[in-house]
Amino acid sequence: MNTFNDLTLNNISSPLEQFEIRDLVSLDAPILLNMHLSLTNIGLYLCLAAATMLALNLVATNYNKVVMNS
Repeated sequence: MNTFNDLTLNNISSPLEQFEIRDLVSLDAPILLNMHLSLTNIGLYLCLAAATMLALNLVATNYNKVVMNS
């Protein structure tokens, strides 16, 4: 009896579960025309990727030139 396969098959009900969009933080504002704002897992990944690219861009930009321009 293979317990690893039994454990993994019992926890997964559908292979499409990995693509679900879940609300991580939600805010209901009844004052502003019943506005519903939420941060989803996809939005979190996009914010993390944008912050990483911005940080890498700032680190890679060298304003203190090694060779002087004449």
